[in-house]
Amino acid sequence: MSAIRDFSFPATGGAGGNVPSYSSAQREMVREQLERILASPLFRNSKRFPDFLRYTVNHALDGETEGMKERTLGVSVFGRDPNYDTSVDPVVRVTAAEVRKRITQYYQTVGHERELRVEFERGSYIPEFRFPDEIAKDEQPTVAAVSKEAKPKRNTKHWVLVACLATPYLALSIFLLGSTRQTALDRFWSPIVSSKNAALLCIPGTDAPFAQGQSRPMSDPASAAGSSGQLPPAVAGIVSLGDSEALSLVSEVLGSKSKEFHIRPTGNVNLDDLKEGPVVLIGAFNNPWTMRLTSGLRYTFVRDNGMHYIADAENPSARQWAVVDDSASQGGDSADYGLISRVIDLTTGRALVTVGGVQHFGTEAAAECLTDSSCLDAASKLAPGDWKKTNLQIVLKTTVIGGNSGQPQVLAAYVW
Repeated sequence: MSAIRDFSFPATGGAGGNVPSYSSAQREMVREQLERILASPLFRNSKRFPDFLRYTVNHALDGETEGMKERTLGVSVFGRDPNYDTSVDPVVRVTAAEVRKRITQYYQTVGHERELRVEFERGSYIPEFRFPDEIAKDEQPTVAAVSKEAKPKRNTKHWVLVACLATPYLALSIFLLGSTRQTALDRFWSPIVSSKNAALLCIPGTDAPFAQGQSRPMSDPASAAGSSGQLPPAVAGIVSLGDSEALSLVSEVLGSKSKEFHIRPTGNVNLDDLKEGPVVLIGAFNNPWTMRLTSGLRYTFVRDNGMHYIADAENPSARQWAVVDDSASQGGDSADYGLISRVIDLTTGRALVTVGGVQHFGTEAAAECLTDSSCLDAASKLAPGDWKKTNLQIVLKTTVIGGNSGQPQVLAAYVW
């Protein structure tokens, strides 16, 4: 079982560093760009990433960079105890790496290339801002005002009457459509959220504090932490970085839907525990319950002579979703594959979700997809149907660059 790798992000700058000074116009531009980034699908379904980005950007604009240190951020942004163990709870380092990755993805999206850039240098928690030279900051409002006044006046009495008559019907239609429409994200999690019983999140691990059969009820979307605000050792100390990140993402989405859940390690879970309510299994080869309960499905995880891959029962000889070595975990550019399954398990009779990858990058990518409606929308186009009632599986790919996983890409989906 792999331990969490320590990705260190020491802060730079500070009280003695060269802190840039920004004009009021520049600060306003940065804050407007910040809101655009936070409104994107990469950030809007999360709580942790926007909190981190908003805090660091605002403090950088105000020249308050002295507090851009791991412990200070852990306390100020994530509510950790001032004496918390940063080696056990890597929430700041994990969040910084994920925020950096998502910002890069944002600017790679068509239409965002020429926007004001918010960037984090590797090894720093302090954001830097790049202002487009070609933008005339004070001219755009003036041009808009002149254009508006230059338009000829029109006789609008007729259209005002039509609008007044149509507005009640339009409002009713919008209300009815809005009350019944659900996103792919809502449909996927419906069997879990609609259950009267608390969900069980099962992660690789065996250590205390769960060794006495304890579990911690959750409904807070902020974290999988107890009253101390820290992840217990069984959660944070002995699982991979990808599994830890997946746990955090799944916790966020369930918390945002006010769904109570418990977290327990695989070594402390038996079959009776899995029968108590809906279950989310995190991890693949390192989670024996994932391997056992998905063994009869179309897509499964397989080991074969040093090769680890996702197999397709309808094409058993295929090895296109394989990772032959661990080059990705050594920092080289590579690919990893993830698999999401959501079924009514015949063994337990409960709704079961598995979130796993060939390596931990794939596990993280699978969890990202489960918190992103656009990713699930892509899967629903490949496998249309009533997701509230069907079983389904989704195969994903993520590109791994420099030890960080990229945005999940849906490769295949299947419902039955």
